[in-house]
Amino acid sequence: MSLSYASTVPRHLVHRRSPADVLLTDFETVDGTHRAAVQLPTSHRTFAPVRRTHDSLMVAEALRQAVSLFCHVDHGVPTDHVVLIEHFRFDILEPLSVDDIDDSLVAESVTYDVSYASDRMDELTLSARLLNGTHVVASGTATVRPIDPEMFSQHRTPTMADPHFRHLPAGTEVVPAAIVGRLDPADVVLARHTSDGTLVVAPDPRNMALFDHTTEYLPGVTMLEAARQALRLTTGIRELDFISLEVTFTGFAEWGNPCSVTVDGESDGVHQIRFEHDASLLSAMSVRATSEPWLAVTERSSR
Repeated sequence: MSLSYASTVPRHLVHRRSPADVLLTDFETVDGTHRAAVQLPTSHRTFAPVRRTHDSLMVAEALRQAVSLFCHVDHGVPTDHVVLIEHFRFDILEPLSVDDIDDSLVAESVTYDVSYASDRMDELTLSARLLNGTHVVASGTATVRPIDPEMFSQHRTPTMADPHFRHLPAGTEVVPAAIVGRLDPADVVLARHTSDGTLVVAPDPRNMALFDHTTEYLPGVTMLEAARQALRLTTGIRELDFISLEVTFTGFAEWGNPCSVTVDGESDGVHQIRFEHDASLLSAMSVRATSEPWLAVTERSSR
């Protein structure tokens, strides 16, 4: 069948509250290959296109939504379960110009490893790629573990059930927006200790572009943005954007107990970024980034 771009998929299938934040418009599975039509926004409150190319985290979010969608519709994961992505990797292979996409963007994935425990799915791994027409513009993999509500509550000790304000630990202040490539302080997700410069993740929950539904923990996209801002701050290059990222999530970052973020030394173009709380590792990332324009000057639109 031909995929439609006329309307979004049901928002609960991608765990979003606002239809404006749903990036998928249709889906199908043919001969074991999952395909989802993708419609990226031409403007966004936080992840706006730069140099008329789409933000790398919009690409990551499209792949995440596709993973969530097919976990529910093809693998029987109930929609009240948390779709926990334990390991995620994506690579931007080609720039996505806002001018060159005409109802042709498709997220395509294949499930190649599924394990079961007590007759129910325990873990699955998918490989994915994003196609603009016939061109592969991004690729990735995700290892997913569904968590039912009871198990989820047993493994967490929420500290702030419904946050309405930015939680800043004593002695910290929000990092200036300009030095992490942001215009609005509400888009900054980092705070810094004034004594030693230690960074913590402290986003503003009133930024509904990052938090379109109430959540007790920090969403994965917030952690990816925190990593990007920390890299920009550490390198002093505020235009940096990801061209590849590999992340393992081992715990939940909580609102009321901000975790620290550390950018380790760079080796062969790869930066290591760690998120910790009380000496426990919550997440580890390996990233490659560039500050170069995706498009040459002659290729940019004059609009």
